[in-house]
Amino acid sequence: MMKDIMKNNPPLEADFKIFRDAKHLPITSRQSSIQFGIVAFCTKGYAEITVYTNKYSLAENELVILLPCQLVAINKTSKDFKVNYFIVSQALFNDTLSGISRFSPQFFIYMRNKLHYELKGEDVDNYMRFFNVLYKRGGANDYLFRREYVINLLRLLYLDLYNNYKTSLLSGKSKMDTRKEELAYDYFMLVMKHYKEYKDVAFYAEKLCITPKYLTSVIKEVSGRPAKDWITEYVVLDIKSYLKNSSLNIQQIASQTNFSNQASLGRFFKQHTGMTPTRYRADKQEL
Repeated sequence: MMKDIMKNNPPLEADFKIFRDAKHLPITSRQSSIQFGIVAFCTKGYAEITVYTNKYSLAENELVILLPCQLVAINKTSKDFKVNYFIVSQALFNDTLSGISRFSPQFFIYMRNKLHYELKGEDVDNYMRFFNVLYKRGGANDYLFRREYVINLLRLLYLDLYNNYKTSLLSGKSKMDTRKEELAYDYFMLVMKHYKEYKDVAFYAEKLCITPKYLTSVIKEVSGRPAKDWITEYVVLDIKSYLKNSSLNIQQIASQTNFSNQASLGRFFKQHTGMTPTRYRADKQEL
């Protein structure tokens, strides 16, 4: 009986870690793709974080929520910096979202840009209560259903964020066809996971068991842009981040972003940005 319970409740340690009053975040100074989500709340001092090509401050009572696979670097931290944070693996992130109603795919577009929150008054108290419960249950090795408890707490966090998103941006809008919403959701999840290796809509259409033409039309209806545009945006952001925030040469960046060679990357980048990688890097260094 106990063996069956343990089999159905795999260890949490590989998928979830939580830290209180930490002095550092698990982010390097060289921008790289994080393989886990991070939710960090600053309690003292400040840090500066780069996500893709945008810089964000993380000061007292400010919260950042990073999704798996985002390109992130930490630029600097103050000597008195303290942070409460937890990390969530891609697997646990998927388990958390799979047990609740499908989010609008536009929510994930929103989440990529709306990752910084300044909490005030009651919101600070509410978040600290949430974190303390998560810290207590997430660290209780003797709690039999620890994984399920953590997943349900994380669902509350994402539902809260989604509620704010729906209230602020979607009030009064007509409801999208549920099947198309679900299809777009699945597409965005696949793109987040595979965009580095697969840049063709056909790959994602095959995974979803539909035609590329139908996938493109659905994504355009839901997001206002064709399916290919979203893959391209992720790839271009990757290249820009490497050009701006690393010392890698163009050939090395081509390898990191799964282009066959430097010339192939150069053609792709110029087609979608209007400039060569070398020109883009020079412009950014002049700023």
